Amino acid sequence: MMKLLEFYKELFEDATGRFEPVWQADPAYLHGCRWTKDNYPIQEQFRITDMGDEPPVMMFSIVLPDMYSETNVFDEVYRYPSHNDMSIVLMNQQIWVNASLSTSKLEQSVLGFIHQARSEIMNIFDCVILKTDVVHAKETERHFR
Repeated sequence: MMKLLEFYKELFEDATGRFEPVWQADPAYLHGCRWTKDNYPIQEQFRITDMGDEPPVMMFSIVLPDMYSETNVFDEVYRYPSHNDMSIVLMNQQIWVNASLSTSKLEQSVLGFIHQARSEIMNIFDCVILKTDVVHAKETERHFR
């Protein structure tokens, strides 16, 4: 009998093999399955984590450069309305913005989840960039007066 983790792994690998073949598997990951994708200048990561007796959890992450630590990205992640569980982690001088969802709550394809999560995270970044640009514009305006 196929475990749910294997089922979702096969769905992901089949879909990415056809539509996004740039994902690289990480065979060293011990808690399920993990893939990475370099989407210059950011790195993306997708994990399917084995939760024992519970359904597996999918997590899509984008790794931000350290410069984002000077923004309000932390506030924006937790304010953003999403069907996914949004979180942010600071680790190894990098900021990881994560969107997680239990496979029991999945209402679309695995790639559909990834595309929605990517879109939501990018929307958050747009808000962060806009707010910091507004601050810098006001500071620049003050210097020119």
